[in-house]
Amino acid sequence: MFHISDIKKYNRCDRYFYLNQLAPKPYFPFATCNESTLELAKQFLNCTEYYEGKSGDAGELVLAQLDHYDTFVAARFTYQDLRVTIPFLRKQQDGYQVIFTNNQCFPKESEAAYLAIACWVLKQNGIQVNDVKMIHLAADYVREETLDVFKVLMLDDYLYHDKKQTHKTIFEIISEQKLDVDNLLIGMRSALAEYPEGKQRSSVCTHRGKCDYFDRCFNQEEKPDSVYNLVQSGMKYDLVDAGKTELGMLDGDDIEGTRHQYAQIMAARSESGLYFDVFAMRDWVKRRIQYPITYLDFEWETYVYPPYQGMKPYDVLVFQYSMHVENTPGAPLLHEQFIGTGDCRVAFIEDLLAKIPAEGSVMVYNAVGAEMLRLKQLAVQFPQYSERLKAIWERMVDLSLPFSTGNIYDVRMAGAYSLKKLVEIFTDYDYHDLSISHGMEAVANWRSLQADEINDEIREQLYEYCGMDTYSMVLVYHMILDVLKKYE
Repeated sequence: MFHISDIKKYNRCDRYFYLNQLAPKPYFPFATCNESTLELAKQFLNCTEYYEGKSGDAGELVLAQLDHYDTFVAARFTYQDLRVTIPFLRKQQDGYQVIFTNNQCFPKESEAAYLAIACWVLKQNGIQVNDVKMIHLAADYVREETLDVFKVLMLDDYLYHDKKQTHKTIFEIISEQKLDVDNLLIGMRSALAEYPEGKQRSSVCTHRGKCDYFDRCFNQEEKPDSVYNLVQSGMKYDLVDAGKTELGMLDGDDIEGTRHQYAQIMAARSESGLYFDVFAMRDWVKRRIQYPITYLDFEWETYVYPPYQGMKPYDVLVFQYSMHVENTPGAPLLHEQFIGTGDCRVAFIEDLLAKIPAEGSVMVYNAVGAEMLRLKQLAVQFPQYSERLKAIWERMVDLSLPFSTGNIYDVRMAGAYSLKKLVEIFTDYDYHDLSISHGMEAVANWRSLQADEINDEIREQLYEYCGMDTYSMVLVYHMILDVLKKYE
């Protein structure tokens, strides 16, 4: 049986749909859904007498119960080989009300087509839908001692634009959808019948990160100076079609003209493969860096439902930091670290404040979206520490900026500038030999530590990974200093 999730995959790419059916990849959500949305929604709607479906139910089961219940929860309905699950179906005087659930604070209008398909299946089963609503998270909810289901959830008539605005009700948007479910199902069956050939690389392949099957589709080794690696470009696929496959082939008419693109082209034309703006970097070091330098990195978990007092939906809980301190240029590094379990926010704050130097630069990687934001959230949750936390984030220097702005670019970066990528390119170190090699693995291991706090092996693996992040910053920053010395 097909499900709505399969339709989403097929609409993205028929080959992605085929490969996912053949060899599904494990899914690791970036946020932990620490409560059952369906169970909370049943409380929110005050459901007492209802029919509840189960996974794998045949569509006939719920149809046989329509005359016996007024409320249906997680009911399965089918049309041909498509099965949809309706979170809540409530009988009204002249039809039914459908209530969908969504784990976001602002469910997007892009979901309307899939909600429309679910309602269309209901219609094929003789069920007239007269009203559609959505239960979703309340963005402004702040948890008190216990989770308040009547405040953390809200019943909404609307979906939202990317700018979190509304203009039509869900029912209106669904009614406007032009559906051809029969042809959609024919296409999905055809896609599974044989491997879809002749796929061309497009923006879909790398939208919000590379597709899980990217290397399988395009297994030829891509050169680092490929035009596909041109950042912030809406023209690169047309350029490749025109035969301009390497960055060094491009001229001013081929790019939007960002500094980063310019750096990529200049690096590709350089014998060394490196573009390094000496004047900009010399000024950056002179104006922004003061000793002692504290290299700082956090690890955190994101929760859909706030697990502790003072937290909002999708707030994070910072559970670890690593700190390398360089008191004077080239001085031996001092290392401090922390890991907490449970609600360790206060312990984290107090340990950090006790050990971080009171002056000098605090070097982080991607400051605004990571460590700075984490400290600002903690300052709101614990205002008694706000001034001291503010004193830390005001000293932060973002080591990613020289690379993201195009002041430094090496063709081996291939359009990326993650810390892991940089340390592999510019030093002899990498993350491959670590037991934990990326942030989501760290989160998964920390989750295991919650159930086994005395597991020293997991604790050491987490220390090793986070410590590698701060040491990598040391190495990358000193690479910058080494290049500058060549021009003194």
